[in-house]
Amino acid sequence: MSNSTNLDFNFKYTESGGLTARYLTISYDSNTNVLTSSTDVSGSNISQRPISESDKIELKNAITENDFFNTKTDYPPEKEDPSLIAYSLTVALGTKTHATTWTNASKEVSNSIRKIVDKIKEIITKEKAV
Repeated sequence: MSNSTNLDFNFKYTESGGLTARYLTISYDSNTNVLTSSTDVSGSNISQRPISESDKIELKNAITENDFFNTKTDYPPEKEDPSLIAYSLTVALGTKTHATTWTNASKEVSNSIRKIVDKIKEIITKEKAV
C-alpha cells in the first residue's frame, strides 16, 4: 500500500465570469514543483514559482483530508444568470483524477471543496504568485 505523501499530484483551479468578466487560473504540478497562476484568459500574464516542501505537503493534505475524490462532479446553480462566477477544480493524485464545478450561486457545495480552495489561495497569496 503506497503512502499518499509519496504520490505525484497536480491540480488546476479556475474562476471565471461575473459582471466584471474576471478570470483566474491556478495550477500546480508536483513533478516540476511549479505553481502557476494567471489572471488573463489569453494565457499571458503568467506567474510561475516553486513552492516550499511544507506548502506542497499542506496542499496535498488539504486534498486528501477533505475527501475531494468523493465530492460531486457538478454543483449547478438554481438558475442561470450572466453575473454568475463559475469555478472548477481538477485534481490528479497518483492514479486518481476528479473534477468538480460550481458557481457562486450553487447550493450545497461541499465544505471540503471550500477548504481546499482556501488552502490554494492561502499559498498563492503567501507566494505572491497572483
